[in-house]
Amino acid sequence: MQTNLTLLEPFANCVYQRNNQNIASVPVAGTVPAGTLNVKAVFTPIKFAQSDVQTLEAALPITRTIPVDKAGNFGGSVDLPGGFYSLTVSAGNLTQTVKVGAGEVFVLFGHSFIQGGHDVANQLPATDGRVLTLLDDLSTKNYQFGPLTGKVGPYHGTPDSWGQLGDKLVKRLGVPVLFYGCAYGGSNILQNWQLLTGQTRTQLPPGQTNPATRQPFEPLEVVMASYVPKTGVRAILVEHGYNDRGTDKETFKERFRYVFDYVRNTYNKPDLALVVVQEQVSQVPGTLADPTTAQGLAELIQTYKQTYKGPDFNATEWNGLFAQHDHLFGPALAQFASDWNTALSNTFLTSTTPYGTQSTPDVFPAVLYNAPITSVKPVDWLLLLVAAVVLVGVYIWKKKYLMTAFLILALLALGRSSGKL
Repeated sequence: MQTNLTLLEPFANCVYQRNNQNIASVPVAGTVPAGTLNVKAVFTPIKFAQSDVQTLEAALPITRTIPVDKAGNFGGSVDLPGGFYSLTVSAGNLTQTVKVGAGEVFVLFGHSFIQGGHDVANQLPATDGRVLTLLDDLSTKNYQFGPLTGKVGPYHGTPDSWGQLGDKLVKRLGVPVLFYGCAYGGSNILQNWQLLTGQTRTQLPPGQTNPATRQPFEPLEVVMASYVPKTGVRAILVEHGYNDRGTDKETFKERFRYVFDYVRNTYNKPDLALVVVQEQVSQVPGTLADPTTAQGLAELIQTYKQTYKGPDFNATEWNGLFAQHDHLFGPALAQFASDWNTALSNTFLTSTTPYGTQSTPDVFPAVLYNAPITSVKPVDWLLLLVAAVVLVGVYIWKKKYLMTAFLILALLALGRSSGKL
């Protein structure tokens, strides 16, 4: 027999995607000893800095009672305003406490500029505890989340620009953010397209030799299939183009659309936003520029639905940065974070469609609750019959309407035989 409280959801140090009204639906589910009548969930806002401004309403704990079935399973959801919370779940003297957020969730996808890790001397972790990431890799599915100080799971080994971006976002928005790292260095749109269409694989990403591999798409499909249904998502942050050099513009655009049509349709998120890095549309010395695919990106940003421009490598400040390295090093990492922060503006957030959790526990059927037993026993029928006879007798004695009394008895018998009484 279970003697403790097990909290299955929400996941500790996780962020659940808020809607455009600043509300996230957060699941609360787990198990308690059988016979427990209910579970109390208390969400207490966490103030991270003296500069945090909170209204009285936002500073007060949010308390909800979660139903429990006869076996001790509890489940429900709580609507939370954007913020970071300490959740205490209790049943009698049993308690569990975790931190959980209502905020913004982003998926990172692309080639080496997104995966990062080139400048090992400038891997800056997030300094704000509200910047979170997945700690699982592709070989585990433990739903472990934590601060973005090293890896960006499931596939990035270093923080690169994402810790810096996270710090900027939480400071500006006042809500926690979660990043999923799904980029694969050296990959391109062609490799993803060939995999998804079942074409003969003429290219494989670096380190792969088996044409049956799901790489480089695997990190994205794992996150979209297994994690995003739990946490929700705001957008995919994308960079592709450089590694598709040699592809004509229209073919690149067609394959790009195919890959993301597949993502939107397969995971039932038809309006999922894409934010795309605009690579150089003209040749720039010292860069990896491929003007043909970059022009394709410019047209996709203008014409492909729910696609927005992210960092723009055509801006003059990037010329000097790329003159030093063709990848992101030192100040280029900081510039990348700053440009992403600008792209993920308040206007962007209000004009895109966020997708919330699909993990809200079902309401338990009424028969599972700890409710009184209401089935009718044989002794109950006997009592009803005696009462009916007495009532009819009184009626006959009072009214002398014998035929009416027999009619009442007949109706009672008919109702009993039909199961209506």
